[in-house]
Amino acid sequence: MFTFETKIYALGVYWQAEIEYNFDANIDVTDVWLLGCYPEGCEATRVVDRNDYDPYRVRADIGYFSPAEYEEILRRCELDFAKQCAAAEEAMYE
Repeated sequence: MFTFETKIYALGVYWQAEIEYNFDANIDVTDVWLLGCYPEGCEATRVVDRNDYDPYRVRADIGYFSPAEYEEILRRCELDFAKQCAAAEEAMYE
């Protein structure tokens, strides 16, 4: 099982999310934890004030994500897996 944190836009809100997944032949997203939300416009490069972030931890029901949102989550899982494989290969040569 692999876990990583990312910022996603889903369900009409920007979220800090923790995504848990397995990777065998295919990616299987097991859990998406919403750790907090950001105000609209946080996709810009401006610094978000700490007062603008609402922290909490709630498990998301994956069924509520649109197909496009779920595909984006899968894409990020693939990217995370590739990064972890590259780091493991690099560690072998150290």
